[in-house]
Amino acid sequence: MRRPRVLLVGSVIYLALIFGVMLWQGISIEPEWVLLVLLVIAVALGRGRTFITDWTPFLLLFLAYEAMRGYASKTNFAPHDLSGMEQWLFAGTIPTLTLQHAFYHAGVVGLQDIAAMIFYFMHFVLPIVVGFVFWVTDREYYWRFVAALLLMCFLAFVTYLFWPSAPPWFQLPHEVVKINDKTVHAIWGYTLVTPLYHSFNPNQFAAFPSLHAAFPMLATVYAWQRYRLLAVGLFLWSVAVLVSIVYLGEHYVVDALVAIPYVAAATIIVEMFSRRRGRRAPRGPTPARPSA
Repeated sequence: MRRPRVLLVGSVIYLALIFGVMLWQGISIEPEWVLLVLLVIAVALGRGRTFITDWTPFLLLFLAYEAMRGYASKTNFAPHDLSGMEQWLFAGTIPTLTLQHAFYHAGVVGLQDIAAMIFYFMHFVLPIVVGFVFWVTDREYYWRFVAALLLMCFLAFVTYLFWPSAPPWFQLPHEVVKINDKTVHAIWGYTLVTPLYHSFNPNQFAAFPSLHAAFPMLATVYAWQRYRLLAVGLFLWSVAVLVSIVYLGEHYVVDALVAIPYVAAATIIVEMFSRRRGRRAPRGPTPARPSA
């Protein structure tokens, strides 16, 4: 038992090092890269073949969703303006403008800009790494988490398809700064990272609900049932993501808040189906009672 734990802790350090170097060098952290790194760890754990069997369907479905998400922007539905809803919720103010006026300085890349960008770019990494932790400890629990994740993505896709919405940087171009653009160009310039960065989100009107906020929320819910310390860390991560996406001008607060019912719906549906399937599963024969 001690060896897997040591390998798991070492794996976390290894992941942090690899992804840190990738960000430093301007390499886009996409799902296939994350899974390739995790495959190395699975081989070290002696479970490489099982990893390929369990994770290939998830990767294919996840990438298929990402491809479909781009098509949702081609339905010719006009994007909705949520700035009015945001102002109603916050007594006439828009939190993105408040945060940018307080912390953003034109022409200067601050630590807050880099930190917010990292939280934003970890969009794909977090649910995959959390899923890996579940997979190492309980494959059945991993499948429930993955099912809820994919169901939530599908529900969000339907919303993007029929009810697109514009992010703050698009709706208020003269007031909101798209900080990620400034940070990426200042750190890496117009190199290979630029086209990769601009293809990172193929649908600029997939803002409501915010999956950037929903992914760590769902991970928190599932971690809370079995891994309380991890869940606390994921909760704090969720708060940091919410602040980051609002500060960067990528989402309104309402985009993040409305992610909560999507997380709840996906979790409830998957868990109800899992419990019903558990009750229907055939049980072994009941041993006969000894006669008097």
